[in-house]
Amino acid sequence: MPRFLSVHTFPPGEFTPERIEEIAAQGQSDPVVRGYRSFHSPAEGQIVWILEAPDKEAILAFCQRVGLPVDAVTQLELEGHVGVIRPTLPT
Repeated sequence: MPRFLSVHTFPPGEFTPERIEEIAAQGQSDPVVRGYRSFHSPAEGQIVWILEAPDKEAILAFCQRVGLPVDAVTQLELEGHVGVIRPTLPT
């Protein structure tokens, strides 16, 4: 399934670690969208999330359902880890 990078900005402190955990759990149980990896800064009001989904629209719909504002969603083609770049492979 394709992977996407989503960026979310909200007022600092609006999302508690517990609320972020709830959203992450929903990302694991959703029948269409699956959370893959995420990075959070509740103090600065920022979440960056890598998700697997059939398309961008599925991610936008998921975020709306869980109440997560969306700045951008980008389909990923390449990924890098410790200096090695490779195609993003479907799982």
